[in-house]
Order: sequence, then C-alpha cells, then structure tokens
Amino acid sequence: MPELASGERVWVLEVPYKAPTPGAKYAADLKAYVFVGAMLPPDLAGYRSKPYSYARWIEDELNAEASPGATAFPKQPRVEQLEAAEAIATAALSGRRGFWLADDPGCGKTGSAVLAAKAVLKQRGGQNVLITVDRPSSITIPAWRESIAAFGGDGGYRWLILPPDQLKKLLGPNGRPKYHFDVVINDEAQLFRHLSAQRTTYMRRVNKLTTVPAKAPFVITLTATPGHHPGEYTYLSSLLAQVFDEPPTEWADLGRKLVTLDFPLEPGWDKGTWTWTAEAKQSPRLQSASVTQVKDWLTECDPPVMLHRDAPWGPAPVEGLPVEFTLEQWAAYNKEWGDFQREMRLARTGDNKARGRAALLRFRQKASYLRAAQTAELVSATVERGYQVLVAVELVTTAADPVATLLEQQGIGVSRIFGTGDLERERLLFQRGENRVVVFNTASAINLQAGELMADGTRASTAKRIGYFHQPRYSGIHARQTIGRAHRDYQTCPWSLLYAVGTVEEAAAKTMVDRLLVTSASVAGDVTALRDIAALFNADWLPEDVFD
Repeated sequence: MPELASGERVWVLEVPYKAPTPGAKYAADLKAYVFVGAMLPPDLAGYRSKPYSYARWIEDELNAEASPGATAFPKQPRVEQLEAAEAIATAALSGRRGFWLADDPGCGKTGSAVLAAKAVLKQRGGQNVLITVDRPSSITIPAWRESIAAFGGDGGYRWLILPPDQLKKLLGPNGRPKYHFDVVINDEAQLFRHLSAQRTTYMRRVNKLTTVPAKAPFVITLTATPGHHPGEYTYLSSLLAQVFDEPPTEWADLGRKLVTLDFPLEPGWDKGTWTWTAEAKQSPRLQSASVTQVKDWLTECDPPVMLHRDAPWGPAPVEGLPVEFTLEQWAAYNKEWGDFQREMRLARTGDNKARGRAALLRFRQKASYLRAAQTAELVSATVERGYQVLVAVELVTTAADPVATLLEQQGIGVSRIFGTGDLERERLLFQRGENRVVVFNTASAINLQAGELMADGTRASTAKRIGYFHQPRYSGIHARQTIGRAHRDYQTCPWSLLYAVGTVEEAAAKTMVDRLLVTSASVAGDVTALRDIAALFNADWLPEDVFD
C-alpha cells in the first residue's frame, strides 16, 4: 500500500467485473481495487463500499477507524421480538456459548437477533459481530443492513455481513480465523447442516466450535427449519456439548454422538452424513421422539438455549390446484414420461445415481415447461382480481423464464428474482406495486409481504398477496421457507400448488400438501414425505439429497 499523506485515506472499492476504474489501482493482496486520497472522485463514487460489507471491513482496518454505519427508518420492536432478545441475552449472561431461535418464518427473528447481539456485547464486552446470510446476497445483505439500522442502529460496534461461500476470506493460510468475532449470527443456519460441505467447514472454524466457550464467539442460530433429522443439526454440536458439560470435540460429529445416545440414525450415502435407520424411516413416532428429545435438552436446561413460537397469525392456507392438459400437452407428457421411465430403469440397473438424478431433473424440467401457459393464465386472472401474485419455482429456463415471459407479453409487470441482475430492485418494484407479479426461486431471507416497512419509512403496497407453487417442492425445508416470504408479520398469504391432473405430479403435489405444508412441526423435517415422493417417480433408490 502507498504512503498516506496528511488527510488521505484508503478507499476499498466494490467494482463490478471489468468496470472502468479511473484513478484506482488493483491491490492483489486484497483482491480489490483501491483509491488513495482525501475524497473519492465522482467517477468512483458509485463503487464506494457499503456499510458492514467485507470491503468496508478491510477499509476500516487499513484506516484504523470506523466508517459511518447504515441508516434506515426506525422500527418499533414487537413484544415477541423483545422477549426473544431477552431470552438470548439471559443465556449469554449465564455463560452459554449460543442460542437457537427457532420461531416460525415471519416472526421477526432478524430484529430479535440484532437487539440480542447488542445486548450481549453490552453485558459481555467486545466489538465485532459477524452475520452469515442465505442467497441471493444482493437481497439478503441489504435486508440485514437495513435491520441493523432500523432496530436502533449498530451501537458503535463493528458488523460484517457475508454469505457462507465468502467465509473463507476470514481464514488465514493456515486455515485459522484472521479475526475474532464476539457475536456471530448464523441466519438460515440449516445451510450448515451437512458436515462435509465446505461452507460448514469454514463456519465451524470462524465460530470456533471446537474451542472452549470462554474463547469462542456467542453464536445466535436462526432457523425455523433446522434439518430433516437431528443428525443434521451439526451447527448446534458445541452448544449441545455445553448443555451436557462435555468437551466440544466429543460432539463434533453430531450424528455419531447421537447414535451413542441410542438415536435411530445410521451413516448416510455420503461421507459425514447421517440418515434415519430403516426402523425410524417407517415410524413417524420414533422420528418425532428423537426430534423432541433434542428440543427438550435445549429448552429444559437452565436457562434455556432454544426458543420456538408458532406464528400468532396462524399457518398459511395451502391447497392443491389441478390443471387440465390439452391433447397436445398429453401427447408431449406421455412421451417424456415414457422416456423418463426407460432412463430411470437403465440408471437403476447400472446403479448409476448420477444418471438417475439427471433423468429426474430432465423430466421435471419438461413437465414444468408444459404447464407454463396454464400458470401464466391463472396468474393473469388473479392479477385482474386485484391481487399481487407470487410464483415460486425451482427451475429457471423451463419454469421461471417462460412463465415470466408469457405474463410480460400480456402487459403484466413481473419482478424476476432469479438468475443475475439487480434482484433487490426487482423486489422493490413488486413491493411497491409497480410490478403486480414476482417470479422467484429463492426460498428464504426475502420479504414479499404486504405493508412491509421500508428503509426510507414508506410501506410496501397493501394489496393482498396470493402465492402459487408452479411445481412441487420436494424439500420440506424449502417449501415452508417459501411460504414464509409473504405469510409473515401478521400478513396472511394463501398458497396453491399447481399440478397436472392424472399425472405423477398430482400424486407428488398431494403428498407435498399433506405431509409438508400443512404440518405445524416447523422444527421437525418430514423425510417420509421425501421418500414417498421419490417412490412416485420410481426414484426411491436415489440419495435423499436429490429432494433436498
């Protein structure tokens, strides 16, 4: 880095790929463009790092001073948010190393966590807060930045918001953390449920999960959908070890530890994964007892280190909605279904899981594409009735894009929250009612509800929301999270699941509705539903992560 003259500072810039940077230089060690001077020139002002970003974190390190934080219209915490923050702070004061807030989607866990983090720092000391967020980060990071500002500001503490795939930036060449965080907030913590995943490795190192509690961050875990069985609660392993007053290394492989405690788990298909035993797969009662046991450990200790509350406004209404195929569509469907069955038989005979997964994906792509016109027609009619409509999809080129294009051809404004582009701008266009429809494939961490209080003090449109699943979601976690995008903060959003009558989709849709969506077991994933759906598609021999 160059010498700084009096009054000069370093500006670390957030530069899009191949954008012009007149006057800035690329710093290879930082992997970022920097400018040295008293003020940013106008041509570079648009690349100014944003509060609580990694670029701003590095910039403050280089200048040895904190930059101004974010601003937003203040929000008044609800009673349940204050209660949650108090419960978290109480656990921290007692010496606990973390807390799991498992309230239903839409209950305001973000605000609760911001309030709690500041309370913990005030009582225990420290300055640094790390927040990990789900994708798309172009929406989730601004949402958290706004929440920090809206719920009383950053308190003069240093905050850093990162998606999981960027946690490696916080590790040195030896794999050890470069920074110590006093509080870590892991939002949508189910992202770290697979012990073998690289992002989980990074998280465990940054959170110092194998370190004694006194030298580790206080970790606030946020998720209403922790996993499909207790063996996937890997991010809670050190907290469980503390509850049992045992070394954190004893619980590092959570599934293995639970087996020693007679949990009905066995090694999964991939290294480091666990699944239900054959007996448990056939027994919802046994699964429920195992999930309840873990919850009891965390809620019955003194003080409790877990809190779960159902949404006060009740569960979302969910129903299946049949779609009739035309003769031409039936002909296309029957051909694709026959091709799929032949391909699946070949894959099964050769024990070729990759081929089976590919066959399943191709069939789902073609089946969802066949129904794009009916979905667009239904959405158009719903818009005419005065509603704003959410269309949830998984696939982009054969679902999201054709549905959005068909609606736009009718003159209906559509926000596209999929692929690349300015996704937050797309979200705001829908929230302000400028676009009456949003087509999206992200299941968590974005707000699409009516009447949302915006950062500038304005509110989202109050038009009633209605949601449509264009295709069945095979993951109970993703289905429940998707519903919570608009059915939240005391706003009710009914959902319908579209399927073609007389096809295998009909049976899959009914299974999804019956076993995944109308259940109130928000912290107990229903893997029996995943297996049932797999069997319908003649794919029950594939690994469960196909439907994850």
